[in-house]
Amino acid sequence: MNVQLHHVVTDITGATGMAIIRAIVGERDPVVLATHRDPRCHASAETIRQALIKKHGIKHPDD
Repeated sequence: MNVQLHHVVTDITGATGMAIIRAIVGERDPVVLATHRDPRCHASAETIRQALIKKHGIKHPDD
């Protein structure tokens, strides 16, 4: 899995970035991963979800 989270999250070592990175270990669903977004993150959960699906090839379980 080649995730370049820095395209949508400015500080990948911040709350949102680290939460998503930790979640990737056991989860692959972009919808679930996007819910780990911290409210202070400028990117919306939808933006993060779309980035995980389109740019990085994570397949949604329903696809």
